[in-house]
Amino acid sequence: MNFLNSGAGYALFREAARSETYVDKTMMIDALYRYAMYNCKYICVTRPRRFGKSVAANMIAAFFDEKTREQSRILFEKSRLASIKEKQEETWSRNPEAPEAEGLCWPVQGRLKVIRINMINLLSPSIHSFSDFLSRLDRMLREDLHQQYPNLDQPDRKELPDRDFSSRKDLPDLLLQTEASFVFVIDEWDAVFEKPFMTEENRREYLLFLKALLKDMPYVHFAYMTGILPIAKYTSGSPLNMFREFSAFQDSQFYPYFGLSSEEIRELMQRKGFEKPSLEELTHWYDGYVREHDGVHMFNPESVSCALADGRCKSYWTGTGPMNEVRDIIRHNVMDLREDVIRMTGGETLSIKLTGFCAEKEKITTKDEILSAMVVYGFLSYFDGKLRIPNYELLLKFQSALSSQELGLKQTLEESRRLINATLERRDKEVAALIETLHAEKIPFFSYNDENSLACVVTIGYLAAIDGYRITREDKAGKGYADFTFEPRKKGGLPIILELKRNRSARNALKCIKEKDYLLRFRDYPEVLLVGINYSDKTKKHSCRTELAVPADYFP
Repeated sequence: MNFLNSGAGYALFREAARSETYVDKTMMIDALYRYAMYNCKYICVTRPRRFGKSVAANMIAAFFDEKTREQSRILFEKSRLASIKEKQEETWSRNPEAPEAEGLCWPVQGRLKVIRINMINLLSPSIHSFSDFLSRLDRMLREDLHQQYPNLDQPDRKELPDRDFSSRKDLPDLLLQTEASFVFVIDEWDAVFEKPFMTEENRREYLLFLKALLKDMPYVHFAYMTGILPIAKYTSGSPLNMFREFSAFQDSQFYPYFGLSSEEIRELMQRKGFEKPSLEELTHWYDGYVREHDGVHMFNPESVSCALADGRCKSYWTGTGPMNEVRDIIRHNVMDLREDVIRMTGGETLSIKLTGFCAEKEKITTKDEILSAMVVYGFLSYFDGKLRIPNYELLLKFQSALSSQELGLKQTLEESRRLINATLERRDKEVAALIETLHAEKIPFFSYNDENSLACVVTIGYLAAIDGYRITREDKAGKGYADFTFEPRKKGGLPIILELKRNRSARNALKCIKEKDYLLRFRDYPEVLLVGINYSDKTKKHSCRTELAVPADYFP
């Protein structure tokens, strides 16, 4: 079987559940089934990449698929969902027709026919057009139906246009002839939209195909779809308006089941004995998404899983999508967005009112539309009217985006390299002059009303350093948080601790580094370069002072 009771959902979910980093989210099945039976049987959950959409889809297919009933029963009896099994089955046994028994998931465990389709898997290298894609989907589903129900009528295919899929009523007719009820689990429904061969007409045909297949059909027990972009983004005229959508912006039902909370990670680490990386490190790298309804911080689950498995934190984002995604989005409106991106890269938050994905437009063009899209993609976090780069993993991606020529910062990058060299060679006056020039000529929109604005300028000033250093803002060190730390990527490099002051002195900044024991951050290095930078509101001038320090002199 390709899609119908294929058992693939069970196999994939069992593999995920056996992972050392698996976190049990099985209670979603109960919430989903109740919602489908009592409210709306067409449900679409949209989330950024790597937030557990496919694991959830496989879990749902595994639970209901009649082909793997016994295997999945054993698998789920070890899950959190098992805590409600006895009570639900008792309620069902008293009166299966009672209203309170309708939305119970355990009585129908392994008793439903599941059509599970992962749209990404259909997009093989042999697919060169939308016609190829939809023909393959249509053919494979038809094959399943004829294999499961050999006596189905064979329609006269000659009467059907080869490419007019919107008018092909025979597939729904075949499903109707079965007189059966199906659970449709469609993962990554919007994957085909990313293909360059897709035209506006292709999108319309695809939506009409899904509409004809699912809408108002008695054979649909319930339909669960996942994707990255909201359905409404591609639904001019709302052909899929029967779906109730739960996006990163608006989800009052299923938000606990996507992403990991710090409590879930702490429990996982204690249960499995993970010691490295620490929860503090994981928080710095992967925290930063905030649930709309309760303000709980959420971690990127795939990155956390990879970090725990590897025993160290690093950026795992690049393995799941092209590095130019951020650049492509920003490039739509460079002049309006560049200032905001620079500010956020420097650690600022933006106060802005976003109401959704601006889904009524096929092409996003305004700044608010693009920023909304970046939230949907997972590049930014939005909560309580505040927009920010969520964590260090994403900060690295934005730094890479800023280093591209498309954003008009080529000359700034050249000056950044001069700044790095001047810093390493301890030419203090030149460092101050270069930062001053950068502020006045390249990014003059910053007014130093606080040290955070100075930090934004410093972020851009040292942007080119990311090739040779891992740069961390507000890095935990000693008795506090250093403004910036530069950890060499190669052995033998010179680490840097940079501290900022406003209306004080560069000397005072160096004193702060020592008094707060920030040198502990690099205690295993023979030398550390200390950099203090101050800005004076009165003189409108920057000053810099550097010093080489030996950690062993402070921490023998």
